[in-house]
Amino acid sequence: MKTNLLLTVALFLSLVCRASDGNFTEAMQAALADLRKSKTAGEMLPVANRFERIAAAEAKEWLPRYWAAYCYNVMSFADKDDDRRDQYLDKAEALVAEAEKLNKGEAEIYILKAYIAQARMAVSPATRWMGQGPVIDENLAKAEEMNARNPRIDYLRGQNLYYKPSLFGGGKEAAKPLLKRALDKYAGFTPASAIHPNWGRERCQAAYDKCLQ
Repeated sequence: MKTNLLLTVALFLSLVCRASDGNFTEAMQAALADLRKSKTAGEMLPVANRFERIAAAEAKEWLPRYWAAYCYNVMSFADKDDDRRDQYLDKAEALVAEAEKLNKGEAEIYILKAYIAQARMAVSPATRWMGQGPVIDENLAKAEEMNARNPRIDYLRGQNLYYKPSLFGGGKEAAKPLLKRALDKYAGFTPASAIHPNWGRERCQAAYDKCLQ
């Protein structure tokens, strides 16, 4: 009798967990679909808020925090007000720090940290490149140790070189091989799931095409 009761409880908990997982995945997929349709900071803000709400409901999940941080980071590139851009990046940094606490072994988190540093530098390249450049390099090196096949590592390195003055080793010719290697990696890249990171390919292709002009 006791054994039957324990089996019933175990089955019930298993079903609850599966339902919870399904609801989480569906909520994430719906938010990601809206993210793909968003073109402006104003359109992206409610999507970032949705990811934050999912994160609040799912205390152990790193992905909603990751995607909320990603939204704020992209919003910083889309906005023209420097103070607001930094505010978005403050939010992005706080959220990605939460994701890192939940999953220190995930390369995508360190790639996003590098991307956030890129966005921070883009607010004022002349005054910030010395401070943010090492942050970018450090996080991409850490990500590469975890997963050298990830295309976003070469993409961000190539993008960084593209905008770096040729006097300091940057420019189109320096960026082109890294962007090409990133595109080759994108061709064989499969995300861990439908809600895992899978961004950058189109932007990488656009950057590479500029290098050929």
